[in-house]
Amino acid sequence: MILSFELPFALIPLLKFSSTTTKMGPHKNSMIIIVFSWVVGLGIIGINIYYLSTSFVNWLIHSSLPKVANVFIGIIVFPVMGIYVISVLYLMLRKDVVVTFAEPTKFDPTTQVSMERGENGADRAVELSNAPYREDLADIQFP
Repeated sequence: MILSFELPFALIPLLKFSSTTTKMGPHKNSMIIIVFSWVVGLGIIGINIYYLSTSFVNWLIHSSLPKVANVFIGIIVFPVMGIYVISVLYLMLRKDVVVTFAEPTKFDPTTQVSMERGENGADRAVELSNAPYREDLADIQFP
């Protein structure tokens, strides 16, 4: 039941991340994959929300607690379920405006190779020469 509660908070950002040009650039999913994955994802999320709500209502109906306790539990839990649904909707409808995809320099093979290796060219040498010496890390044994 806990995994059903947490699934939308992992699935929705993943779907949004892989479906947007601002994060993936030209590597984003195709429109067919986007539509298919959102339909499947929303179906799974809908099933999980239905499961969570029906299992809680079923527990309330068949509980051996006094009716007053069931009423107080319902007063507490139903608004929390509403907040949960609203937060899932917020995740789905939130606009992502920060562009994190950096277009690589085209038609320059040396820049492409250094970028794939994680090097910054001339900046890399300056970066390594200014690295501080840390005595606490100097004597660590390598595995």
